[in-house]
Amino acid sequence: MFGNFVVATRPAAEPRIADDPEWPGRRDLELIWRFPEAYLGAQFKHVTLFYGQMERNWGPAAIAGIGVSDYAYPQAEAAIELGTETFRLHALARTLEDEIDGTGSRIHRYFFAHRIGVRVSRRLHLALWETTVIAGRDREFDARYRNPLTLVLLANQYGLGLDGNVLVGLDARWHVAGRTLLEAQVALDDFQYEDDLYPNRYAFTLAASGPLGGRLAWRALYTQASSLAFRTVDPLENFTTGGVGLGRSFADLDQFTATVSVPGGTRWLFRPELTLLRQGEGRIGDPFPPPGSAGSRVPTLFIGTVERTWRAAIGVTGRRGPLELHANAGFHHVVNAGNQRGRTVDRFEGRLQATLGLSHRGMLR
Repeated sequence: MFGNFVVATRPAAEPRIADDPEWPGRRDLELIWRFPEAYLGAQFKHVTLFYGQMERNWGPAAIAGIGVSDYAYPQAEAAIELGTETFRLHALARTLEDEIDGTGSRIHRYFFAHRIGVRVSRRLHLALWETTVIAGRDREFDARYRNPLTLVLLANQYGLGLDGNVLVGLDARWHVAGRTLLEAQVALDDFQYEDDLYPNRYAFTLAASGPLGGRLAWRALYTQASSLAFRTVDPLENFTTGGVGLGRSFADLDQFTATVSVPGGTRWLFRPELTLLRQGEGRIGDPFPPPGSAGSRVPTLFIGTVERTWRAAIGVTGRRGPLELHANAGFHHVVNAGNQRGRTVDRFEGRLQATLGLSHRGMLR
């Protein structure tokens, strides 16, 4: 740190990345390097400025946010945060990976997100947010899309009549009696009031958590994303970059998960989990259906055969010295596996991540 200024960088060498289908870089190396965090920041009483990359997630914990999430690998962005304890404004802008259209032309793509949060009371917090993707040949990141105090949906689409894919959402956090916490995130991509057009595009998450006895804790969540969520007629304006979602990366599904957190000593946490995941045949990277009758025949939720996955698992996290461990293992009972009717698969899935880190923090003078 330099007074009010922050410089942070964390390189990481990860052998697993070569096998990750969503990694956008090289795969021909046994040890691949990346930077989970690398940024410059300026922090003042009511304003924080940021440039660089780090993981961000807007919405309830333990699941990818709908508009902005940490599901994809972090990308460079410029961001600002300002306000007080009762009012906060966040805004961020990214230049996305260019795409090539059907004519071979290079298409420039940009992403903008902003969020206004209000602490209504000691127990209730609300936030209105919006994300947008704009794209086009020789397109620039027009200033009208980067104004953090205007709703792009109203100012541009219903005002100036400009293009761009817009997602509008609302977050809520309510501390009810005791230490129970209720959380909600609702997002609307498109709402149709005519029956002959496309089905509504939306996503939402509902979550609840609280203590269980003196040492344990519980958490339950339900989330749903409609069949055409995060897509639009122009695939270059989908909420994706490199085929991976900018927020939620999966559509046409719903999921219920319940967990219990059990401490093991002072350094370890065990988390048993039960999950039911239902996945239709819709995918975030699929072509958008043509307009007219073909679009109106698409169901709002669950295209085609629905795959159902029942999962019983346990997760372990802990740290000892420079070693940090994350492990998760579970049994999956999958009905209609691969969206193939009548196909049932039972499998065991496990993941182990061990991180050996060295760090130094302090004031630079």
